[in-house]
Amino acid sequence: MGKQLVRRDNVEEFISHEEKKLYIGETLILTPGAKDYLQEQSIAVVYGEQPETKAKLIPKIEASSGADLSSRIQQLLKNDFSITDSNLITEVTRKVLEKLENAQ
Repeated sequence: MGKQLVRRDNVEEFISHEEKKLYIGETLILTPGAKDYLQEQSIAVVYGEQPETKAKLIPKIEASSGADLSSRIQQLLKNDFSITDSNLITEVTRKVLEKLENAQ
């Protein structure tokens, strides 16, 4: 798998805003412009993979409204999985929301 360049114009996609950190794993390369932006925003750079936060995600999902969760799922599909087909995004979002409802 190739490496991904983190630039000033796309750095927001990679920031863990809850922690105010950016994790730089083996697949990311940080440009000087992105480093400057992170310093300006007081975002810490952590070299290494982001630790699993499974326990933190469950309360967050329960606290989110359906519309917020739906838009977040759609954002993840587009940004993290590069899915652009709107029908596929809608179908996957619907199935994820159904699974979450059934799990409760």
